[in-house]
Amino acid sequence: MEDLRKTSDELKRILSLKSYPVAVSFCKSAGDLSKGKLPTEKLTFCQMVKLASQGKWRLSCPADYMGCFTAQMIFGFRSPDEKDLKHHMMQFTDNEEIAAKIIAVKPKLKLGQIQGILVGPLEDFEPDFVILIVDSAQALVVIEAYGAITGEDLSFRNGTSSALCSYGVVTSYQTNKPNLSVPCVGAKRYGLFQDTELAFVLPWESAKKVYQSLGELEKTSRIPLPIVNGFLSPTVPVNYILKKEK
Repeated sequence: MEDLRKTSDELKRILSLKSYPVAVSFCKSAGDLSKGKLPTEKLTFCQMVKLASQGKWRLSCPADYMGCFTAQMIFGFRSPDEKDLKHHMMQFTDNEEIAAKIIAVKPKLKLGQIQGILVGPLEDFEPDFVILIVDSAQALVVIEAYGAITGEDLSFRNGTSSALCSYGVVTSYQTNKPNLSVPCVGAKRYGLFQDTELAFVLPWESAKKVYQSLGELEKTSRIPLPIVNGFLSPTVPVNYILKKEK
């Protein structure tokens, strides 16, 4: 627990995060779910992530307690049905074929693959994933830290809605790679994600590598936060090359 707390604190400090790193675990048994508190109201996944990041809440979400209709399908808590098609047509398109395609391409877990989800502050438990709520500058440093320790570049997958669930933890689960997601309308409306906030999802092993890399980069003064703006332009402004009329 002490190591987890140190990892959480250092990630927050080095990256200048405004909120706490969030731990997420896919639970395959009721025993795993018992580690969190059941809220009095059904919550969306993005709401649980925001509550953990701001208030260090540790929340348990059994399969029958997911408050988001679409996330129920994404996490394999129910099978896709006609209501999903109507829901996506109401939100995005009048074209039934396109709506069906939007649903089909979303990364999903298999029906019954997990029994529920545990969400809380990283200092509380060793997770399957870590979610960092970042701005673009902080995301840049995470990408650089990952590259500095692996030598790899990263490709990010995003799609229509379902940003924290499908294009967040499920995408990261299926690829075993970090994924940077743009919060969807639901995450902004119900999860209260702000326009400056992005969700960086890292599998636990990747999160540990990023943490190690950030420490090494900090020792050698390679963390560019805050990013210092250039006061001298490397090029002459274009309008300077225009000949002034006499």
